[in-house]
Amino acid sequence: MSSAKNVTVIAEQLQGDLQNISFELLGAARTLAEKLEVGVNAFLIGNNITNMAEKLIHGGADEVFVVDEPELEEYATLPYRRAALTILEHLDEAPPIILMGATTIGRDIAPRIAAYLKTGLTADCTELDIGDYHHKGKADPTKTGEYKDVLYAIRPSFGESLKARILGPWKNPQMATARVGVMEKLPVDPTRKGKITSVKTAFKPEDFRVKVIETIRDLSTSINLTEAKVIISGGFGMGGPEGFELLEDLASIFKDSVVGASRRAVDAGWISYPHQVGQTGKTVRPNLYIAVGISGAIQHRVGMSNAKTIIAVNKDPDAPIFRFADYGIVGDVGEVVPVLKQAFLEKFKQQKTASGV
Repeated sequence: MSSAKNVTVIAEQLQGDLQNISFELLGAARTLAEKLEVGVNAFLIGNNITNMAEKLIHGGADEVFVVDEPELEEYATLPYRRAALTILEHLDEAPPIILMGATTIGRDIAPRIAAYLKTGLTADCTELDIGDYHHKGKADPTKTGEYKDVLYAIRPSFGESLKARILGPWKNPQMATARVGVMEKLPVDPTRKGKITSVKTAFKPEDFRVKVIETIRDLSTSINLTEAKVIISGGFGMGGPEGFELLEDLASIFKDSVVGASRRAVDAGWISYPHQVGQTGKTVRPNLYIAVGISGAIQHRVGMSNAKTIIAVNKDPDAPIFRFADYGIVGDVGEVVPVLKQAFLEKFKQQKTASGV
């Protein structure tokens, strides 16, 4: 099977570390590829990164195309664009689908690749699927017909209150970026085998019109919401910054935990933006999400509804968050949180006793 026909993921790495979104996209790509009865390609771009290619195969890729050049040490739009286009030119034909993350890098480079290829791009997707489409062609009779194996790029619209299914079947590749934390990774399989292909890039002088003089890393990297197993989030109902000290205390009893927040709490200055969960913050998928003093507006819900278990604490029994939480506690957060902490500690103690630890 020609690798050109495979669903393609442009992987993302930062300072030699593959980003979580790369593996989430491989999981989504594998689902799409099975419906199309094709394989999955991954593009890996950077400097001294060839050794990462095998990790992408273990994560679901069948073939990894690698551009490993000194000029790609730091991310810059034009050189990375050139590298991605070089890989595409290396293929016999355009792949049917290209996926990228809706990250800072993905949002920067994806539209430039789409513009060069003169194809469409759907940004910030929360779901991806394959289906058919019958186009009547009223606006453009040249596009009348039945289209098979169309990418359904689904994203929220109208303030997250509706889902829009966006189609662009008249030209390949069909391109989309997906939000971090919404696609499900495949289990890592160290026994998976695949092909690694090295591609050389002939850079042009215009690729270096912009030079990176200094890079200041994101100060929020220490607050890793997207990889936390437990997130304790506070909203406007916390009453002030001292309320988040209460949540820090609760979070301290869990491993791999972090404190999150709603937009209203961040806008009030009670906690910094890197903690924000929701439409304008991070999308998360923890094992446990405890929402304290959060009403559950749609803008927040879209960022955390994929959590495996949701516990809501709110003094308003009619708060929207109770409609989709797995467990709800009605009460004052200052009284409930200490009791909740003690209950978890007792549970942990019982588990240790049962296991003989």
